[in-house]
Amino acid sequence: MLLTRRHLLCACGVAGASALLPTAPARAQARPDDWLSWFRAHRRHVAVAVDDGRGGRVAHRAFEPQPLASAVKVVHLAGYAKAVATGAANPDDRVRVGDWEQYYLGLDGGAHQASLRALGIPSSNGVTADDPQHRVTLDDLVTSMIRYSDNAATDLLRYRLGERVLRSAAARHGWPGAPVPELLGDVLRLVLGRPVSVERYLRDPQLQLEVIGRFPDLPATYEGQRPWARTTWAGTAAGLRRAHRSLSDVDLARGYLEQALGGDLPPGVAGIGFKGGSLPGIVTVGMSVRWEDGRVGSAAVLTEEVDEQEFARAADLVHLVRRALLEPGVLREFQAALS
Repeated sequence: MLLTRRHLLCACGVAGASALLPTAPARAQARPDDWLSWFRAHRRHVAVAVDDGRGGRVAHRAFEPQPLASAVKVVHLAGYAKAVATGAANPDDRVRVGDWEQYYLGLDGGAHQASLRALGIPSSNGVTADDPQHRVTLDDLVTSMIRYSDNAATDLLRYRLGERVLRSAAARHGWPGAPVPELLGDVLRLVLGRPVSVERYLRDPQLQLEVIGRFPDLPATYEGQRPWARTTWAGTAAGLRRAHRSLSDVDLARGYLEQALGGDLPPGVAGIGFKGGSLPGIVTVGMSVRWEDGRVGSAAVLTEEVDEQEFARAADLVHLVRRALLEPGVLREFQAALS
């Protein structure tokens, strides 16, 4: 990358993983019933695939593609796990921060800054690392991708592993035809109003200057960014659920996914894996629950056309999906709302 990104941070925040707008303050108590009401009123805009591992199942528009937001990053995780298993990658492999940050445009609402802080990497400007020669490991990058939803880390992994490896890994874990997007490419399309290749952007200083110049013209409202979000990478709830179920059997992959939610585990539960995402109008959840007796439940919920008020309750949807996998009564309510 020839130009600095120190002035590319838009006044946009993150709502969940990979969104471009600020969240509302967290509520004191989750209200998953709000989402059940939303399901009843918006059945055409939700896709669900749930198997709680003990005979409870819900499927609603499970094979209809919908935008995935950062839930897609389990595909990159699957590719990484495959590369490590075959010896093509090593978690201790070192990567220059400068190579990581060439994929960073600043529209991740602070995810990259959270990654830098977690790794103890100095950032005087609060945006990018002071020393582009500083080295991190692939393990650091994958942790940043899953725990903080760092888009630049995701794109660097895609570049290092290759699209073919990602597609092969996704198919192996039950998701043939899964998208393998270049996240930076879609963000560039938002900024420029037209598609451009990431490869060209990285080597074209004139294009980089044009991107900088277009930042003041970005849609600055939730509604203004929803048309773009509708056209981002899409996939099915069925494929996402199968991927989470399969990756729960892969020690390396589940180690990352089961760090994401944190908190205490309910009695009898060995681990809960999670990767969700959001963009304006879109909230997505992928999850697995491993029981100590060996059972595994898995779920994927994709929503679109979500208004700003419901969008502010994205964490409640995560809570609802978790309860649906843990409590048969809640799963029955889930199913009734979509019947």
